[in-house]
Amino acid sequence: MRLNFSNVLYGFVVMTLYLIAGIFTLVKFWFFQDKPNSTMLVFGIAVILYGIFRGFRAYKAYQTLKNEKDEVN
Repeated sequence: MRLNFSNVLYGFVVMTLYLIAGIFTLVKFWFFQDKPNSTMLVFGIAVILYGIFRGFRAYKAYQTLKNEKDEVN
């Protein structure tokens, strides 16, 4: 399966957005709440973990793309 560079770049951008959203959720949980809600903590951690998963998939796709370019040259 051949992936082009724009799909790989999209994966890294989405990973970054998920990580930022998770970090902002955790910051709101820790600093900007009078009564902490554990649901926000779980959601923030889940979003960060999903962002890491997306980053891993993007990295593997990049490695596949790089290996295919090396085989062609």
